[in-house]
Amino acid sequence: MDRRLLLLVVAVVALVGVVNATVYAYRWITGTVTIVGSDQATGAACTGFYSSADQRGIDLPNVGTNYNAPTYGSYEISVTPGDVVCNWTIDDTEYKLYESIEVEIPITVGSWYIQDFYGFGYYRGPPSKVYVYFRVDKDATDNNILTTAYLIIRGTDGNEVARLNLLELGAQTSAIELSPGSGLRLDLYFDAGDTGTVRFKVGVYVTQESGESPSIGSSP
Repeated sequence: MDRRLLLLVVAVVALVGVVNATVYAYRWITGTVTIVGSDQATGAACTGFYSSADQRGIDLPNVGTNYNAPTYGSYEISVTPGDVVCNWTIDDTEYKLYESIEVEIPITVGSWYIQDFYGFGYYRGPPSKVYVYFRVDKDATDNNILTTAYLIIRGTDGNEVARLNLLELGAQTSAIELSPGSGLRLDLYFDAGDTGTVRFKVGVYVTQESGESPSIGSSP
């Protein structure tokens, strides 16, 4: 091969080796999110926590009556509600359902039953039914202080609807059906074998579709 031709081939190969471009086909997502006020919420959006003792006259079942009950000495249960997600007005009085609650429970070593510390309700449809699931998103196993821990969900007749083991991460209830104007009573049971502080988190998942339970990993 001619030496000049050989040098040209080498130069072309070297040039091709330097060019290392990547080619992209471009696609995209655009989004528009429209938010209305909590006074417009219906269906699954109009579900949340409430206390009929804290909001006297609320047209939902009489639950959550022990939200500030004393436990021992001067100590008492403390419930702090989160953001309002559904609200309505009757005779100039505004009523609210809350997205979340934070419960502080001072107890001593031994067994404790906390009855009706708060409620969970569905106020305004459509649809005519929603389906509620309670799930342990953070278990109450810190330092093995609690030997037993349950969230007990009851209907307004006092009958047990579901029992959630707070020591089992991912434990989940079956679907609990609610109609507009209905509610649930929430109880807690603890056996404490040692002293210390324990934290837990229960996620409440509401859907308008029957048979659609939340999947693992769906926690925000």
